[in-house]
Amino acid sequence: MLSDLTFIHAADLHLDSPFLGVSQLPETIFKRLKESTFKSVINLIDICIAKKIDFLLLSGDLFDEANRSLKAQFFLRNQFIRLETAGIHVYVIYGNHDHLSGEWTPVEWPENVHVFSAEAVEEKSYYRGTNRLASIYGSSYKKREQFDNQAADFKRSTDAKYHIAMLHGTYAGEKEHNPYSPFLLNDLIQADMDYWALGHIHKRQVISAEHPAAIYAGNLQARHQKETGEKGCYVVRLTEHEASYEFIPVADVLWLKLHVDVSDTNSVTELHGRIEEKFDSIRHKDRAVCVRLSLTGAVPEFMREAREGTFEEIVDVFREQEEEEESFVWLLGIEDHMNRQTAHTEEGLLKELTEEMDHIQLEDGMFSSLESNPFYRRYASQLNEADLMEMKAEAKVLLADQFAAFERSGGGRA
Repeated sequence: MLSDLTFIHAADLHLDSPFLGVSQLPETIFKRLKESTFKSVINLIDICIAKKIDFLLLSGDLFDEANRSLKAQFFLRNQFIRLETAGIHVYVIYGNHDHLSGEWTPVEWPENVHVFSAEAVEEKSYYRGTNRLASIYGSSYKKREQFDNQAADFKRSTDAKYHIAMLHGTYAGEKEHNPYSPFLLNDLIQADMDYWALGHIHKRQVISAEHPAAIYAGNLQARHQKETGEKGCYVVRLTEHEASYEFIPVADVLWLKLHVDVSDTNSVTELHGRIEEKFDSIRHKDRAVCVRLSLTGAVPEFMREAREGTFEEIVDVFREQEEEEESFVWLLGIEDHMNRQTAHTEEGLLKELTEEMDHIQLEDGMFSSLESNPFYRRYASQLNEADLMEMKAEAKVLLADQFAAFERSGGGRA
């Protein structure tokens, strides 16, 4: 119908992401990862044009840092010009990463781009002909840390048919991200919007299916092994009677964690074949994949006798196979989650140590020995409970590996 509205909602592009955690990779692999945030945006714009949408909503953190580079700005400007040529408008709010207090040399956006200021929630109208079909509301971050409830300030201010809110913030109870602009579902309901285009949380999720529809689109492109699964955007259609939406993947590099049961393998050759089968099942001609592998099940006999460093050798074998592949499946590492059923793992010292780890809490001063490290100083403020949980999990795996190596060497025998 003439009054129907179709748009795409995306967020958290994080252009200029440094990918520091994987900088030791081969040059070709690292370059593909560095460019993946840019390629995912190209994929997004391709979809916008192909679906002939009315406009694109970008709900914050377009850039990874407030001091955004000219490379990233001109890249995005060129993509916006593509949309302008197609008659598609763009509405932008900036988030905690690309807040407006940074220092950068700005470029001019084309006329189809509408940026919300940081002064207060403001309204921008979308017209079809002379008819104001939609009112879009939003506000950018003035500084990195913003803890006030912005959602409570949203309210209808025009007679438009549709009312859409853009918010970069944290849904109550979310623990994996810093609690910027926290809000409750009731805040969204009270604002009487038709759709909430949410950003900041990198895991896509539907907060409310209808009345109003409220969705986190997630980030366009995963940047590390905690951000697994498909990443992309939502195509949203508003009609007089309902809001409907569809997730569309756009990521150039997919990050996954896979599990392989090794219980019935009889040799390292069989193990290699099983891993290869798993990799072939996820290989895609148009994109790359980064994988962390978890070995599960009972420990096969050949592994009990394998020398220390076997896992590392297996990783090297697969990396050599993939290094020249354009659509690679890159093995980040192997985690040993096999069930060894030994006195150490079930009843002894290992159990006591892992239980002790569970009681460790994130508190001031616990990383004081790292304060001289420039990487730590830059990112320490972003550490949260989810990061600590991952540290504990990785520490448990390392500890189990050390116990397993000790047992293989005969140190655990009476």
